[in-house]
Amino acid sequence: MNIISNKINYNTLPSTILPYIDKQNRWSSHKQILLWLDSYPPGTRVLDIGTASGTLGRLCQGKQFEIFGIEPQPIWAKHAADYYREILVTDLEHAPDEFIKDFRVVIGADVLEHMPDPDNALHRLVKLQPTGSDFIISVPNIANLWVRLNLLFGKFNYTERGILDRTHLRFFTRLTFINLLQESGLRIQNLKVTPIPLDLVNPFFESNKIGIALLDILAWFSRIFPTLLGYQWVGLATKVNHDECS
Repeated sequence: MNIISNKINYNTLPSTILPYIDKQNRWSSHKQILLWLDSYPPGTRVLDIGTASGTLGRLCQGKQFEIFGIEPQPIWAKHAADYYREILVTDLEHAPDEFIKDFRVVIGADVLEHMPDPDNALHRLVKLQPTGSDFIISVPNIANLWVRLNLLFGKFNYTERGILDRTHLRFFTRLTFINLLQESGLRIQNLKVTPIPLDLVNPFFESNKIGIALLDILAWFSRIFPTLLGYQWVGLATKVNHDECS
């Protein structure tokens, strides 16, 4: 395992290594995470599990957090390094306790579904944090209408991105996500749902007034029918003492 410092020159790295897109629309999981992070003061210690190419670090510029990260792909870690105090090149399962303990906020944005055993991984991570620390975690909603309709016709085809990303090993409904958080020793403070990111499918939904309005309407309906239309679950939870778990 290697520590990647924040000395890497961002501009010398090829754009082709960017695996994910920073989701900038107001209904996205990234925007929701940032809204919750706005409540923390400068100097807050934040751990980002799975930095990818540095989305969280880039979006948190100016907040003056102490952000540490874990990323198993060295080239992605190098790309992200300018935005983090330190990045450890490994996965969560192999990260030493000393690196991942004692954080005020832990972010797990779209990472649990990539793990073979997210239950034990999250339980260990929670155990290493002080009581009162917060966890912000997002996972895709496997019960989305699109997936249900495909199953109705006997289809369960993996894709390059999205809910059925071919790298996903685990799948979550609202109930299984809630159970995972609670059984790990967390008390859920807030649970949000995001709509299907149509703006990533077609630029019409981010650059055209009609398209933006349609995305807003979809977001509204997704909040009314979250288990059916929701694309992701985004949860804010707090570590509590064992006898306080509910």
